[in-house]
Amino acid sequence: MLNRIPRQPSFQIKADRDGFVLLVPAHVSLEHLLAELRKKVIESRGFFQKARMILDLRERDFHVDEVQVIRTLLEDVGGIQLHEIRLGKNLQSFLMWASGLLGIPIKIMEGHGGNAERFREKGVKVREETDAGDAPLVVRQTCRSGTRIESPAELIILGDVNPGAEILAARDIIVFGTLRGIAHAGIYGDRSAKIWGLHIEPQQLRIADVVAVPPRERTMKPKRYEVAEIQGDRIQVTRF
Repeated sequence: MLNRIPRQPSFQIKADRDGFVLLVPAHVSLEHLLAELRKKVIESRGFFQKARMILDLRERDFHVDEVQVIRTLLEDVGGIQLHEIRLGKNLQSFLMWASGLLGIPIKIMEGHGGNAERFREKGVKVREETDAGDAPLVVRQTCRSGTRIESPAELIILGDVNPGAEILAARDIIVFGTLRGIAHAGIYGDRSAKIWGLHIEPQQLRIADVVAVPPRERTMKPKRYEVAEIQGDRIQVTRF
């Protein structure tokens, strides 16, 4: 009698307090994942309609094009909003992408600088360059209401920024999730600074000395990400 080896699942969908979590293992090809995910979404369309989904890539390398096609499938087939992406300890592929956006090399090491220690005391998980002078600050979790984080260089948030949270940076801000709180880039007057996010729905945006409060109702959603920057004397949010 042959013993059948159980097939490893292409993915798992679990529920947590922030919505549903889509866990994608490393061994599954993108083509197989998309086929199985499409089937699951169609079969459960009524259940997942207008749901919020977190994409968990902690077992898989980050590739922006892969994230894009998964996001498009969820939104177009199931009406599901991808609102957060979770990454594991290996950030190399993500940092290569972020480095391309910023136009500077990024090197992240475990450090003991003053910024990191202050944030750790508040329970915020931080990874920081040993020399914090020009190093981007990476926060590896969602920023909840009451959180205030400031970076002397770029600031990268691997999660959402909830209403009531405030994030500030001397240069660019990248939110790998939904920005719903307050974000201030270029806090020392750099008008070339930008604010990047998967969704930008903030309480307030500031770049240098320019302030903007987006309209409450926004029907169009970006296909990949959004960027807020100063154009003329106004902050303009562009969808990509």
